[in-house]
Amino acid sequence: MASSDTSLQEILDTLICFPTLAERNKDMVNCFEYLENFLNKANMKVNSHQSKLNPSLVATSKSTKHPKVILQAHIDVVPAKAKDYKLTKTSGKYHGRGVYDMKFAAACYLRLAEELSDKMSDLDFGIMFTADEESGGQNGVKYLLDEGYSANVCILPDGGNDWKIEKTSNAAWIAKLSSNGISAHGSRPWEGKNAINNLLEGLSEIHHVFGELKPHKNSVTISKIRGGEAFNQVPDYAEATIDMRFVNDKEYQKIKKKIELIAKDLDLKIETIARMEARDIDIEEPNIKSFLKISEKIIGKPIESTHSFGTTDACHFAKHSIPTIVIRPPGGGAHSSAEWLDIEGLEQFYQILKIYITDSSVS
Repeated sequence: MASSDTSLQEILDTLICFPTLAERNKDMVNCFEYLENFLNKANMKVNSHQSKLNPSLVATSKSTKHPKVILQAHIDVVPAKAKDYKLTKTSGKYHGRGVYDMKFAAACYLRLAEELSDKMSDLDFGIMFTADEESGGQNGVKYLLDEGYSANVCILPDGGNDWKIEKTSNAAWIAKLSSNGISAHGSRPWEGKNAINNLLEGLSEIHHVFGELKPHKNSVTISKIRGGEAFNQVPDYAEATIDMRFVNDKEYQKIKKKIELIAKDLDLKIETIARMEARDIDIEEPNIKSFLKISEKIIGKPIESTHSFGTTDACHFAKHSIPTIVIRPPGGGAHSSAEWLDIEGLEQFYQILKIYITDSSVS
């Protein structure tokens, strides 16, 4: 591990170099070993966990499952080109896979732990790292909270772009739709039943339920589709993954019933992959209000609230009634080769965290 004054850039560079994809378990494990070693040397009490091959860890300043504040970040990223797994710097911006979503936060947490290592026993906070947010967080944050971890407040900078705090967010339902048919030779399709045709009919009807796709409306994305084994064979199985977003949970319940009826009528099977509830936080909650006051002082402007079209692991904290602060510095291009983070914003975010964690008024 680096010296006691490891810079944010050094830590972020190290984290970006790990291709922490769900399908690359060895690289994920290596990254978590780096995190664990770093936090142990910072005098934190580290507990490692695993759920269905997904690693996670929780480090706390005291021996407790309930620190006052939990700093949460997911380490997993979506696939990228090899060149993107390296931190680069241009015109006041950092670039690299995960620099904005959301390894910048992990770097801040590690740097903070290192800087505060000599006074760790006087503080009351925890750091939670997980590895499956991009696939729903069921074996990461949800698992850890179900295991008894909690806090008075959580900081989770995976949304709330450009210093806007996320007050409300969409609900989400990620599901797999599958169809069974009867195989036959491609030259005699009347002897079989084409599973793809049946699946496509169902997808078309589901798309019709959502109507025109616009901001602040319910939406659906067919994100994956698979079927067939040979070019000259009627396929006997086909499946698709559908990513559905809802402006609130009432809309989710209403549309879910319609989709279940479509599946029943066409003899399709629908399975839930992930379900995230909508969020509506109280920004007047004392610990949130305290964080916003510090943020306004550091960045020099009032913090506005915003609505998120996406969902994050914050929905799992909401289920456990843990107030969660979702806000981050300027950046963009998440899940693309153009991902970037404002360098000044990174430094400001770090200063906000440092003041907040060492502020005795946080309850």
